[in-house]
Amino acid sequence: MSKVWLCQDFLAKSPLRVRADVSVYSFEELCFYLYHHAETVEESFFNEMLCQWLDQEIGRTELAQVLSDGLKNEKSGCWCLGQVLTEGGFYTRQEITKAVQLAKTMENKSPAQRAKLRGDRLLRSGKYQDALWEYQNALDGKEDAFFQGKVWHNLGTAYARQFLFTLAAGCYKLAYEIGQQTESSEAYLLALSCRGGHVPGKKDAQLTGEVSRLREMKLSGDRSGYEAKIEKFLLQLRTEYRKSE
Repeated sequence: MSKVWLCQDFLAKSPLRVRADVSVYSFEELCFYLYHHAETVEESFFNEMLCQWLDQEIGRTELAQVLSDGLKNEKSGCWCLGQVLTEGGFYTRQEITKAVQLAKTMENKSPAQRAKLRGDRLLRSGKYQDALWEYQNALDGKEDAFFQGKVWHNLGTAYARQFLFTLAAGCYKLAYEIGQQTESSEAYLLALSCRGGHVPGKKDAQLTGEVSRLREMKLSGDRSGYEAKIEKFLLQLRTEYRKSE
């Protein structure tokens, strides 16, 4: 049975936004989020704004001062993460060490590489929509062709696991064209067979164009608009797939 945490501390009048679509109102919520998303929290999250929120909104004045002093002394985000989790007392020393080590694996990687690693973990855990978002972030970087091919391949896998084989086929096709990996060409043919064995043609070009347009919308920074458009597109693809069965 999972543990239940009761928020016994102060509740903030103004929440702390930890992600575009996630806000926290208590120290318990902050610790829970940081522990379970240790590898996704950017180092820039640990800043003076966080210190002010801890001090003014939930009364964690001493912790806020410790973090503020650490930031002035150029302490890392991993160090800040450890301080917050230790202060919370909700996790064992071993659990905190594991979370900090996980965060450290991301420190020396480029933003695109970090996004891919986050996407890979989300893909393994079945959180496909979040994985799609991270893979789109990974494609924003200027990494080599092999890396981009891997991202497109995993993007295709995220769609395939939702039975969206048309979109998956388009991603696998791009993955092979960019990375020239046999696994991508095999996955492309498998996705084609799963969607009904259609021969590649004009529809694939339209699909590639749609993927590009979705990516452009994502680059605008409007995640809610991007997700609304992609849900509409996915609904269309699901309908087309059912008709082909």
